[in-house]
Amino acid sequence: MLGDCEINYHRLIRLLPALDDQDQWLFGVDANSDQLRQVSISVVERSRYTTTVAVAQESLLNDWVPKPTITVRLYHDAQMAEVLSFQRNRYLRERYEYPNDKMFQRDEKAQQNAFLGEWLEFCLRSGRALVRFKSCD
Repeated sequence: MLGDCEINYHRLIRLLPALDDQDQWLFGVDANSDQLRQVSISVVERSRYTTTVAVAQESLLNDWVPKPTITVRLYHDAQMAEVLSFQRNRYLRERYEYPNDKMFQRDEKAQQNAFLGEWLEFCLRSGRALVRFKSCD
């Protein structure tokens, strides 16, 4: 999982080159569906050594299909990005006993970090910046 966290940090830095100055990004992605075509990334929190971002799949189907949303913390000193929450599931543990109340897999957190990596790689390969947002300063 640590390898995924390191690679995901570098993927996010490539996607968000103006991370210190910008608060929001919108990418168009070449998908097979006309309904799901945009990914947004927005800064949730900044501190000296970390930045927390929300990565969301924008959808025209929001009324009946929840959009995938991942909250990610970037640790700049360690150059790692860790999934903090997926959808509404917060405070993920490294390992879970199985079965459990929420039916998480034993390695749920590792799977979510791997999923984030696949999603970011897709954005890097197929995405195009749609709107350049300015910071809210």
